[in-house]
Amino acid sequence: MTMNTDQTPMCTETDARRLVEEARDLESDDPQQARKKYLEAAEIMLLLSEQNKEHEEQCTKLAEQLYQRAQSIRTVSTNIPTVKDKTKTTFNDIGGLTKLKDEIRFKIIEPFKKPDIYEYFGKKVGGGILMYGPPGCGKSLIAEATSNEAGATFFHVKASDLKSKYVGETEKNIADLFKKARSQQPSIIFFDEFEALGGDRSNSPAHEKNAVAQLLTEMDGLGAKNQRILLLAATNEPWSIDPALLREGRFGTTIYIPPPDETARQEILKLNLKNKPVESISIQDLVQKTELFSGADLTSLCEKAADIPLREYFKTGKLRKITRTDFDQARTEIKSIVKPWMRKAQITVAKLRLEEHFSDLMDQASTVLSV
Repeated sequence: MTMNTDQTPMCTETDARRLVEEARDLESDDPQQARKKYLEAAEIMLLLSEQNKEHEEQCTKLAEQLYQRAQSIRTVSTNIPTVKDKTKTTFNDIGGLTKLKDEIRFKIIEPFKKPDIYEYFGKKVGGGILMYGPPGCGKSLIAEATSNEAGATFFHVKASDLKSKYVGETEKNIADLFKKARSQQPSIIFFDEFEALGGDRSNSPAHEKNAVAQLLTEMDGLGAKNQRILLLAATNEPWSIDPALLREGRFGTTIYIPPPDETARQEILKLNLKNKPVESISIQDLVQKTELFSGADLTSLCEKAADIPLREYFKTGKLRKITRTDFDQARTEIKSIVKPWMRKAQITVAKLRLEEHFSDLMDQASTVLSV
């Protein structure tokens, strides 16, 4: 090891050679440990390729060779996310959003249930849909409900399930995921926090660029074979997604998931209060006082309101119902991030000139922020 001026350890080619020698000695006795050392050596060479542009090509080639060697002694399967054969969540569990549900039924659910009808009209089944909007507005819940309504196998994937620090591992994980989805059609792959996996490649290191390229390859392969695999992605930062992923045939269809409107807030509050001992209060009054609350904010409101008489019980031993005063107190403790998110989204989308991609967001942000 050498040291930089900040006294931070820096790996060298000598370290990589040492790891390779140790890996060779371990291949017969401990193949799993040998594989790990080959991958560590590959990682060092990848880092060296980024630090030394003069030998970038040579270091990258060596990193790929070491990765291939590690793959040849693979002893355990890749950590692919758990498959949910059928989720329990349905659209009945999601308050409001009637227009959005109708759009999802038309673009996702019915094509899965009646592929022959869509084929008659020359429409392909499958593809990708990007859901975007403020945090806490139910994007993940909508994805689960969609899978259940469509009767499809559901893969809930986060970037951490696929990304690896070892060169080539992320691409292999992505390929394995799609292979599993093909074997269990009809299926839906849901990428949560998609910006962490499909972020813009222009400022990304080489191995992250390769991951996006692998994702594009898999998506294009689905379209060519007209397979019954749908890709759903959710993000709070749609402007961070690589432009190539937003093309038609990939994630060209974008659906804005807005904060709940009055009807939706009323249904969400009713669902959350269904099994709680609430004194006679006006749900409509709560609806009026929770404008721009996300679904998560509304759930938190009901929980915090219930906590007040519950805590009192442990102090006094007396039971009472949840009152209007409890809701008023709970509401002061909730700081919704919907409006700050809209302000940031409006500025960022305009700066990047992406208004055409996210027109629904821009329309609502202009209305809300002008008040």
